[in-house]
Formats: sequence, structure tokens, C-alpha cells
Amino acid sequence: MNTHWAIDGYNLLFACRIEDGTEPDFEKQREALLGRIRRLKDPATVFFDAAKAPPGLTRSPEGRGKLAIVYVREGTADDAIVNWLKGQQRPNEVRVVTNDRELGGRVRGLHGKVASVEEFLKSVDPEQLEGKEKPRITSSEARKWAEEFGVDPDAKV
Repeated sequence: MNTHWAIDGYNLLFACRIEDGTEPDFEKQREALLGRIRRLKDPATVFFDAAKAPPGLTRSPEGRGKLAIVYVREGTADDAIVNWLKGQQRPNEVRVVTNDRELGGRVRGLHGKVASVEEFLKSVDPEQLEGKEKPRITSSEARKWAEEFGVDPDAKV
């Protein structure tokens, strides 16, 4: 079964955002997010609320291989996701990424599947998740890699 990801763009973006006290650069954050989504093997459609978007954004889906971006200028991204899902031949093969409970309920009512932002991030970028344990290697593996890279395996780092 192929999965098509339908992503509530700003819901995912704000969940990934790290508060650092600086003014957020949404364009940079959006591009970084889209870069992460491009790592997927499955096709994805990202929906962004764009009623107040800068004029440079396109009105129609922007195809990028397996990634389509929809800037929703009228209505909400949630409504656009639901309408898009209604037009899918196999809604049960669509996973909508959102932490929005209302949208999740609407998606399930159409036989779509819902993935939380955290579930989605694990599939795209597991090393970025906080608290995710790093893979461990044995001391013999570490020694082997140190030798491979010409590093003294007994050096203190």
C-alpha cells in the first residue's frame, strides 16, 4: 500500500519551531520544513493557510516531484485538506499530519488516517527529535572506525 501524506503545514511548522527569543523568519522555517518533507519516499501534499501571504506565492499547487504545495488563499487549510481528501480515490491510503483534533476527526470520518506531528517527524527526521536515543556502538566498533579514519583509538576526546 502506498501512502500519500497530506500535511497541515503551519500545524507542523509551529510544532517544530524552537523558541529562541528571536523574531521568527517564517520563510526560512517553511523552506527548512519543506526540505525535511522532501526526504520522504512517499508523495506529500502540504497545505498552508495563505490568506495574508506575500504576493509572490503561487495560487495553485507547486509541483516538486513527489511534493506538492498548496497555498490556501480562501478558507482554511483544514477545509482544503478535507476537500482534497474527499477527491481521493483511496482515502484510506492518505495520512494527514496534524495535531489538530477537530481536523483529525473530520479526516477519520472520511476514512483517512491521522498521524501526529511527532509520528511524522520520526519517519522523516528521527535524529532531530528531542530525547531520541542515539545509536550506540560497541568499543570494538569505535576502535575500528577510529582506525579507519586514522585517529588514535585510545585518544581522549
